[in-house]
Amino acid sequence: MMKNNIDKQQYKIAVVANMSAGKSTFINALFGDSILPAYSLATTDCPIYIYSDDDPSNDKAIVEFTDDKPTIELAKEDVPKEIKFYAQKDEDNLEEKYKNVKKIDLYWDFKVLQNSEKYDIDFVIIDTPGPNNTDKYAFKHSDTTKNIILNEADMVLYLFDYGQIDANLESNENNLWGLIKQKKEQNPNFEVFFIINKIDMAFSDNEKIEDIKNSSSEEEYYSNIKKYWNYNENIAIEKIKKSAIKYDFKSPKVFTVSSKFIEYYRNRTNLNFYHLDEIDAFIKLFKNIFKNNFDIEMHKYLGHMQIEESLKIHLKLEDKIYKPIKINKKRFKKGKR
Repeated sequence: MMKNNIDKQQYKIAVVANMSAGKSTFINALFGDSILPAYSLATTDCPIYIYSDDDPSNDKAIVEFTDDKPTIELAKEDVPKEIKFYAQKDEDNLEEKYKNVKKIDLYWDFKVLQNSEKYDIDFVIIDTPGPNNTDKYAFKHSDTTKNIILNEADMVLYLFDYGQIDANLESNENNLWGLIKQKKEQNPNFEVFFIINKIDMAFSDNEKIEDIKNSSSEEEYYSNIKKYWNYNENIAIEKIKKSAIKYDFKSPKVFTVSSKFIEYYRNRTNLNFYHLDEIDAFIKLFKNIFKNNFDIEMHKYLGHMQIEESLKIHLKLEDKIYKPIKINKKRFKKGKR
């Protein structure tokens, strides 16, 4: 486990997103381990500070509360099944012990992004609450995220839902655009990676292109898909770039990612039959379009390699932190239902 070294700089990377952008799924996919609770509804009610290294012996979670309950420590075997309850809204929890959580410190032996004693810094990933909820928790979430961006974060990974981009392009004083703009004005070296999640949703939009829609054969269909490859994906990228430039980010770094499929691949032995069928269909699409180069193009589309390598360069980490996913050429075995 990472040691408390006063000579080391701690570099905090906040992951921020509007509701249902897939933030926790993205973090799980980035680290290669499905530890954080990730549901279709807004889940994270408190900030989770993630300390990642390559030593599994002291994995644990430390939970702090806002009321008079004492700080507790979850043992390694309890973290996967318990952390989701401490991270949820109080109204979603039936037991008093899960309520009034202030923050969670998660120490974990993740598979991909890892700190090392040889590095000059220890990076910390912060999973922040979504700031745009409309329920009674809205102010708490917004205030918590605002404080983390303005007073703690050295860097932000700003996540967008591909299907909701147009609704999240404008800036105001208290939304995420406004907060990162304010932080940039305070600190010109403040870095932001803009990340479009759920990019695989663009497949459906691309299929509406006339040439693709009117294909007269299967061969022509896949040929046209390749011809218009990344068509709507690039439109989404340009929308984010234009907004970022408008809000004084001169050379914005924009990435696309499919967190769901990254996580499926990295945890495929634990998937059920439905998710395995999704993977099979995903692979088949790339095989039909790119033939022998399908695996290279597929991993490029998933987007994790570019983000991981860009983070490594930004953090000046010496070791190669990307571990490639090995594709099983045979059909995946069916998981338990």
